[in-house]
Amino acid sequence: MTSKKVYLTTSVFSAFIDRAHPKYEQASAFFRLFGLEHYMLFTDTNTIMQTYGDIYKDISPSLGKDFMRTIMLSDINILYPEESDMKAALKTLIAYQSTELSYPDALIAALADKRDIPQICTFDPFHALFGQTLFYLPM
Repeated sequence: MTSKKVYLTTSVFSAFIDRAHPKYEQASAFFRLFGLEHYMLFTDTNTIMQTYGDIYKDISPSLGKDFMRTIMLSDINILYPEESDMKAALKTLIAYQSTELSYPDALIAALADKRDIPQICTFDPFHALFGQTLFYLPM
């Protein structure tokens, strides 16, 4: 059976909030499925702050506030990186051969791995770390 734990990234939140975004329909379908199938959703404080900043700058400050209010009232589990998570992310970043891996992506992978979250929902380039896979809509 497939795990119903999914880690959400900035790109998915941004696409879901911005109706003009080219991935809006796909992001909407993700969130519909998450609700209907009772997925456990996770994200981290860095992702929330990055999404808020993007919305504030690119769309409007009031929508940024609405996003923050909605996140705090939602059932999305917010993960707070500990020092050990940050060290694990740095170790991964140093060991990973590709220069395309960023520290925030390595931190997401470390946080997800520590909490046995096997799927990452993102529209950004995906680095398969710790056996994690990209979340896809079931056919």
